[in-house]
Amino acid sequence: MSRAPRLATSLLLLLAGCAANRATAPVVMTAPAPAARNERTAVLLAINDVYRIEGVDGGTIGSIARVRTLRQELERDHPDLLMLHAGDLLFPSFLSRTFNGRQMIDVLNDLDGDPKGFDQRMFAVFGNHEFDKDKLKDASLLGQRVAESQFRWVNGNVVFAEGADGRPLIAGDNLARSWIVESGGIRIGLFGLTVDIKKPEYAARFLDPIETARQLSAALRRQGAEVVVALTHLNARDDRRLLATLGADGPDLVIGGHDHEHMACDVGGRKVFKADADARTATVVRLTLRTDGKLGIDYHLKPLTPDVAEDCGVDGKAQSWLALHEGLFCGQEAGKKGTPLDPNCLEKEDGSSRTPLEAEENKIRGSETNFGDWIADRMVQAFASCGAQAAFINSGSLRLNQDLPAGPITRRTIEELFAYPSPLHLLRIKGSTLQQVAPRAIAGWPGSGNWLQISGFSFTHDTANGKVSDVALVTPQGPRPVQPDEDILVVTGDYLFDPSGDRDGYTMLDPSLVVNDCAVNGKDLKADIVVPALQAAAGGIDPRADGRIRQVPEKTSVDPCAGEPAP
Repeated sequence: MSRAPRLATSLLLLLAGCAANRATAPVVMTAPAPAARNERTAVLLAINDVYRIEGVDGGTIGSIARVRTLRQELERDHPDLLMLHAGDLLFPSFLSRTFNGRQMIDVLNDLDGDPKGFDQRMFAVFGNHEFDKDKLKDASLLGQRVAESQFRWVNGNVVFAEGADGRPLIAGDNLARSWIVESGGIRIGLFGLTVDIKKPEYAARFLDPIETARQLSAALRRQGAEVVVALTHLNARDDRRLLATLGADGPDLVIGGHDHEHMACDVGGRKVFKADADARTATVVRLTLRTDGKLGIDYHLKPLTPDVAEDCGVDGKAQSWLALHEGLFCGQEAGKKGTPLDPNCLEKEDGSSRTPLEAEENKIRGSETNFGDWIADRMVQAFASCGAQAAFINSGSLRLNQDLPAGPITRRTIEELFAYPSPLHLLRIKGSTLQQVAPRAIAGWPGSGNWLQISGFSFTHDTANGKVSDVALVTPQGPRPVQPDEDILVVTGDYLFDPSGDRDGYTMLDPSLVVNDCAVNGKDLKADIVVPALQAAAGGIDPRADGRIRQVPEKTSVDPCAGEPAP
C-alpha cells in the first residue's frame, strides 16, 4: 500500500475515535428581526496570520487543533459563537509550497467539529499573502481554495477582474462584500478589508478602505445590523485611522490581522483587537447589547499553550498532512540527487548551534538578534570577492517565528525559516541612500517585516521618538560615519529592490544599482549561503549580537495603540 492510502486510512480511524461537537448553526440574516428587550450577548473568537497548521515550538504553542478546543469550550455557554480569521492563511508556509494552501483550508474546515458540513458561523478575510500566487493564471487556484472553504469569506474592497463570462475571476456563493448573521440574539453585520500592498494580476483595483467602511457600515445598518464588525487585514495605524475618521459612521469594532503581535486599542470608544501570529494567542470578544441600546465590549487574549489540549480529530488531520508532505518532499529530494529515499530527510541535521538562536518574530522583527547577525554576516562573506562592505535582509524573509535551542539545526528548520527564494545581489549605493535605508527599517516598529537584520554598518534607533542617527560603516579600523557622497557596496535580496513588488517600502533601491559584473549575483540565501555555512561550521555556530543596532532607550516593544491618529 502506498504512503498516501495508509495516511488516509489512519486518518479515518482516528476521526472515528474522536467525538465531534456539532453545534446548531444560526440563520444568516438578510432582513431586520423584531427588536428584543432583554440584554443580549454574543461571543467572537478570532485568529490572524496563521501559517502553520501544527503550531510553533515543536507544536507546543498554537495549532489549529488548540483553536478547535478553545472554540468548543466557549460554545458550551455560547453555542452560536462566531469564528473569525483576519487573513494570511494560504501562504507562505513550508507546506504551502507543495499544497498551495489546500492543507490549511482542509484543517480550518474542521473548526466546527464537522469535517463535511458548512460552517455558518465562520468568516475569513483575504490577507495580502493570499495573493502570493499573483499571476493571472493563478486566479483559478485562489478560486479553488475559496470553493473548498466550508465557511464564508468577506471581501469589501478588493475588486477582482472579470473573466470572459463577465463574472469576477474570484467568486463564489460563500464570498461576499458583507454578511449579516445572528449570534446571541444580536444581528451582527460583518465586512472585510484588505491591505493593498500586494496587487495580483487578477485584481482590477483596491477600493479605499475608509470610504468602503463608511458605505458598508451604513448599508449593513440599513439592512438591520445592530452591531457592525470590520474584519480587516490592514496595518494597525490604518485600522485606528479608519475608526478615528468615521466615528459613528464606521464599524463598532475592528478584528484585525497583518500585524503579528497582539493589541487592544481604544479609538473614541470603538475597539481594535488583534492576536499574535501563528495562533500563539486568540482574541475572545464578548459583545453585550444592553436594554438601553448601548454596546458593551469586553475582551481577553487567550494564550494557546500546552495547557490547552489539542482536539484529536483536528490534530490527526494536521499530522496526516505533515506526514504526506514529508513523504513527497523527501521523495522529490531523492529524485533530484539520484539517491535512495530517506523518508526522514527533514530531520537530517544541516548543522548545529552552541548557543540558543533568536528567531521568534517579536524579536527578529524589532531588534538585532544573534541569528540575524549571523545570516547577514554570511551575506557579506559570500560577496567578499566582489568587495561587499555591508548587507541587510528584511525580517519578513526570515519566517521561522520561534527561537531555537542550542543543538542540532534540521533541514525542516531551514526550510521553514526561508519561506521564499531569496536571490542576493550586490548593489552600489551612495552613503545618502544607506542613510535612507536605516530609517525605513524602523518604520512600523516593532513587528513589521521591513525591520532589517544587518551587517557591516550600524545605527542608533531612538525608540521613544522613532528616529535614526549615527549611521556608520563598520570597518577593520572601527566604525566611521557614513559620508553622503561615498559609494558603498551592499548585499541584499532582490525583493527589496525589485519594483514589480512593494519592496517593503525600500523605494530608494532599484535594479539600476546592481553591480552586474559580480559573479556571485543570483546566489540563493538559503541553498547557496546559509546551508553550506552551517555544514562547514565544525562544532556548530556560536553567534552573539554585538550591538550593531543600538536601541535607546533599550526596549523591544512599544504600545501599538499610542498616538491615536486624528480624523
